[in-house]
Parts: sequence; C-alpha cells; structure tokens
Amino acid sequence: MVRHITGRSAFFSYYGYGCYCGLGGRGIPVDATDRCCWAHDCCYHKLKEHGCQPILNGYQFSIVNGTVACGCLPGGSCLCGQKACECDKLSAYCFKENLDTYEKAFRQVFPSKSQCGRHKLRC
Repeated sequence: MVRHITGRSAFFSYYGYGCYCGLGGRGIPVDATDRCCWAHDCCYHKLKEHGCQPILNGYQFSIVNGTVACGCLPGGSCLCGQKACECDKLSAYCFKENLDTYEKAFRQVFPSKSQCGRHKLRC
C-alpha cells in the first residue's frame, strides 16, 4: 500500500526511520514522517485493546483513482482486518503528505534507537 501511495518501498524507505518506524518505538519522533509511524503504532495499539491482532489480521485493499479502499479477506476477521487496513491507509497518506521533509539520514539499516531515549510517547 505504501508503495502505491508514495512510490516508495515501505521496508527500504521507512523501516528503521527515526524513533517509531519499525519495531520498538520510543522517545520523541524526529520529524513529521516519524510522527506518522508513531500515529500508526497508536492506531494498532487501540486495535489490540479491542481484541484485534493487527499484524496478523489480513485484509484486501484496492486503489481506485488514487484512493485506497479497504476490504475483508474471506474467512478472516473482517472488522479487525478492515480496521488494520485503515491504520495502514492513514499511515501511507501521512507518509505521502510528508515526502518533502523525509530525511534519509534518519533511516538506519540496523536501527538501535539508542538516540531515542527510554520512554514511549503516549497515544
């Protein structure tokens, strides 16, 4: 989805970016792109509070005239899958809105996030 919306690879452009993109976010987001990842983490956190497993709940999506439409996978948890899709969709659009401030220096191939501090920003 991220590639369709931004033209960039989710993994190669965003994994390990800043303090929240990728696994184990904490600290203060370094810029607007990192805030997109923080918001995505919060979105997934809310789904988990409602019994969903957003990483495991699959979904389908299509793009019509540049707009993402979320759908269900047959045999899956439709509500949880659609909600996970909505989280991912918001994140992709957020990345697109902030392409002009994306800073390659904030992406680490092997992110330690040691510069981010210990505390997680509240949702």
